[in-house]
Amino acid sequence: ELDHSLMLGYAQTFMEKLVAKLQATQHRGVREEAITSIAVIAGVIEKDFSRYYDSIMPMLKQFILHAKGEKEGRLRGKAFECMSLLGVAVGKEKFLPDASEAIAQMLNTQLEPDDVQREYMKEASERICQCLKRDFVPFLPNLLPGIFKNLNIEDDDAATAKSGVDVDDDDDNRYIQVATGEGKLVQVRTAKFEEMIEAGQQLHSFANDMEGAYFDWIMPTAEALLPILSTSDGSCLCDEVRSVALQTWALLIKCARTGAAERNLVGSTTHGELLREALKNCFTQLDQSKSADNLALTASGMTECIKNAGGAVLLPEEITQMVGKILAFMDQSCERTRTGEKLKANPKNAAPGLADDDDDSEDEDQKEEEQLRRSFGEVLGSMMEVAPAEFLPCLPACAERLSQWISAQQHKVVGLYFGCDLIQHLKEQSEPVWPTLMPEVFRAIGDADPDVRTAASYAVNLAAPLPRFAEAAPESFKRLAQVITTAKVGRGKRDETARIALENAVAAMVTLAIDKAAQCPAEVNAWAIILSQLPLRKDEEEARKVHAKIVDLVAAEHAGLLGTNRENLGKVLSFLAEVYRVEALCEKELEEKILAIFKRIPVEMLKGLAGGLTEKQQKKIEKMISS
Repeated sequence: ELDHSLMLGYAQTFMEKLVAKLQATQHRGVREEAITSIAVIAGVIEKDFSRYYDSIMPMLKQFILHAKGEKEGRLRGKAFECMSLLGVAVGKEKFLPDASEAIAQMLNTQLEPDDVQREYMKEASERICQCLKRDFVPFLPNLLPGIFKNLNIEDDDAATAKSGVDVDDDDDNRYIQVATGEGKLVQVRTAKFEEMIEAGQQLHSFANDMEGAYFDWIMPTAEALLPILSTSDGSCLCDEVRSVALQTWALLIKCARTGAAERNLVGSTTHGELLREALKNCFTQLDQSKSADNLALTASGMTECIKNAGGAVLLPEEITQMVGKILAFMDQSCERTRTGEKLKANPKNAAPGLADDDDDSEDEDQKEEEQLRRSFGEVLGSMMEVAPAEFLPCLPACAERLSQWISAQQHKVVGLYFGCDLIQHLKEQSEPVWPTLMPEVFRAIGDADPDVRTAASYAVNLAAPLPRFAEAAPESFKRLAQVITTAKVGRGKRDETARIALENAVAAMVTLAIDKAAQCPAEVNAWAIILSQLPLRKDEEEARKVHAKIVDLVAAEHAGLLGTNRENLGKVLSFLAEVYRVEALCEKELEEKILAIFKRIPVEMLKGLAGGLTEKQQKKIEKMISS
């Protein structure tokens, strides 16, 4: 990833040369690459690109207005792409007038299904929405009808019938038959599914970025998506479209809830109605589908719908009924796994020469079933999150399954993550399952399977703030210290899961060192162990959480982290400089905190610590304190 401070030093030279190329050459390929390079620079230096914006934007508009030749589609598409990236870089206040022109040109462009501009314009419209957020509302009346049309399967069937194409002749590979929710059979081009996925992704992006401002368009969007959610066809193409539609529906639920709150619509039931419609269609899919992949996609969509609806929507009896159904689906998955293992252990029925192929297929099936059980576990976790009190009556049945899962190696990861959900969402009320769960958590911290180690460390991370965990904290410190200090993990692709496990062990140690410092054994130097592993990089979600905690502790001058006589300050500053303005590792709001930390340290002290910093880190710090 390109570094902001490094790019800033070269940006002016690069921009002068790129602009000169755009003005001097008629070569289409050179123009395309020059525009791409400008977009990259804007994406890296962000607000600092403002000084170039007024000279670049008119050039891009000219390409959009005039590059309409048969071979200029990519050039025009890249101009749209660059416009949207410049807008994200400089912000909506400066970009809004130009955004209006860009959207107008998109709407005036007639596109064939295979036009190269289609993908560029789709992504550009999504970026413009990301930049403008609520101010994107005026563009929706003109944009959405075309997107809704692309979602309509029956339009494609009507077009097929009108054209007189014989779908049973030479075009079999271009058409499939789909059963709609009403049982009607329609003929659909395979290319139509790609259009539908793109349309669904656009709606997903708009709803995600606009949230409550999308309120007036929730029901028209739901009407366009519902036929897709209710299709009974089981083809993989339909499954993919349905998954995008379900994830978008989940965002409509969030828009309905936040929009009603913003408008003070007390007692609004729209988000609850949308949730129940989604759950009805999801359970129909779960009952009918035989594909573990499709079942997992459906379960993931259910999780998002439930989370986005929030609390006080599902009734206690609905929670109880849904938990029972999901546990039953998980039991069925476990049974399929046991059957597969028996067949693998007794391959007498395999056809000669096909045994190896069968083994590969069975291994893949087992992985899909494991992922399915994890997805079902997340559905249960979402119910715990939004309705913890209503979930409590289900705890005995869940405890029974938990005991079964964590005692079997092939189900251990699912069981441990289920335990994590119980701890995270039920807090102290999860303690009745601790006698079953915690002994296995401590054993699993050093398990040979890195996925098991990750889940176990996460359980410690979640339990550490709870008061009762104090009695288990000393043993947790020792086991985590052992795992972290003896780990031999490379940086290659093969070591990715082991690296994630190690980083989750570090994250658990951080939480322990903050919340259970008094229980840390004298022989464990927790902060030294933690600093030796920072920054975390592979598990980006956990990395951002850990880095935020460390920054807050530095700002508070935490004695344990900084060490006696601030002996750890050099390592801490090296870490701060390393993560500063690295989006994957550091949230935007954290950057200001890091900047404030460096600005309050005397320059002479920073110079004295420079020997422990890399040249890149020193340059970043110089840029920070001079800004």
